[in-house]
Amino acid sequence: MHARRFLLLTVLLIAASSSVAFSKSDTNASLLTLQVGSFPDPDLANRFILQLVNAGEHPLSAAVNLEGRGQWTRVFVGLFSTTDAAWRYGATLVTRRIIQDFLVRKADPIQALTRPRRVFNSDSPVPRVLGSSGVKSQAPVEVEQTVFRASDDSRRAYGLGAAMLSAGNEAALSPTDLRDPVNTNLQVAPGAGFRLAPRVDTSLIPRPNPVDLAFRLVAGEARTSLGSAGPRGGLWVSGDTAEGLERLRWIVGEENVGLINLDADGRVKLDKRLLAKMAGLRETRVEDPIRVVDYISSNEGLLLLVEVTQGRYRYLLHMGRQAPTSGKIAETVGSINLDNNDDSRINAYRKNGRKLDVERPPEGFDSLIGFNPVARWFNLSTNCWVQAGEIVFHEIAEAYAKLELGLDYLDHGSRSGAHAIALERELRLKSQRPGADIVMTAGSNRLLRTEAEIRLFYAEAAAGVSQR
Repeated sequence: MHARRFLLLTVLLIAASSSVAFSKSDTNASLLTLQVGSFPDPDLANRFILQLVNAGEHPLSAAVNLEGRGQWTRVFVGLFSTTDAAWRYGATLVTRRIIQDFLVRKADPIQALTRPRRVFNSDSPVPRVLGSSGVKSQAPVEVEQTVFRASDDSRRAYGLGAAMLSAGNEAALSPTDLRDPVNTNLQVAPGAGFRLAPRVDTSLIPRPNPVDLAFRLVAGEARTSLGSAGPRGGLWVSGDTAEGLERLRWIVGEENVGLINLDADGRVKLDKRLLAKMAGLRETRVEDPIRVVDYISSNEGLLLLVEVTQGRYRYLLHMGRQAPTSGKIAETVGSINLDNNDDSRINAYRKNGRKLDVERPPEGFDSLIGFNPVARWFNLSTNCWVQAGEIVFHEIAEAYAKLELGLDYLDHGSRSGAHAIALERELRLKSQRPGADIVMTAGSNRLLRTEAEIRLFYAEAAAGVSQR
């Protein structure tokens, strides 16, 4: 009784399996596969199949009779529901160098019913390959490590492209180069550094000195001025050079006194290395000239001296009771400021509208700024002495405005005169040094020309205080 029930149950299970199989065949009738090779020799086909197995693929094979050419063995890989999926997988196999070419074909019903075979590693027991009927062969085939090359006849017989794996002139495949695209963890190649151009050490690139470049930005390109002999412009000190140097150092400020020196000819020199240090330069950078310019511009006195020492005109600062002119030695009562430009206060009253030689600077210079080193100025508006350096600052600023800006001494309409420009620069200098208690020259000033006049002034001031 139990044996009869078992036999009936077995028959029902076999019938159900057959029904499912045929149903599956109907469902997969439209599946696609990749034909990856075709061989006239079954042994060649088996060798290729072994390489695919070692690569982790699940190949199928089928024998076909080609008219006039005999029996050929076709090798297939994979089952796909869409053409796009088949092409993508085929391209993956080509990229991995498992195959060299493929064709997308409609899968035969026998392929659709056959499940993919088990994947064997190259070091596992020898696998069984598919025979020409598409059914697993019972005889084991030795896995060969030799390189496989298909004959040219197989390519011509089947009509595959020149890149087909069966082409004899294509690179052969070795089982050690094959990988399973799904179950194998791909090795991560070490990051390859880009072969970029070598790093350039920009410090080796020749650059202009940042201080020199800053001077050109402030004063413009220095060149020989019209009507002057010799090289480019600058500022020279003659007469009592020690007194002149002291007043110039007052102009640049106490913190910058070391910047100014005189060469053997009395020409004013600025210490570029010290200036770079004062401006905070520590290493060569592109923005260094701008930093130097900012430092210079923050000090109106230093700015004025950079303009005249690095500019295109030649200035002579003479300290003495007498000063050289183009014509003869002239007496310096307090100060004189001479140039070759037209001056509405002078030229209009001279023959042919020309200044006299005594009214022009000595040959080779565009400007003469002469001072009586003993003279002092007392500002009546503030009842204070004007610093000696402030007087020199005003006269140099006035000379610069007449030459570089082409201004007359007096205002003309809406155009400021050189004297007004000098007063504006005095005001900026005073605002930059609030602790220096600078007395400007603006307003009325009493000139004391000799030591005797200065002593008398002090005596009068003392008597006035006592009478109060």
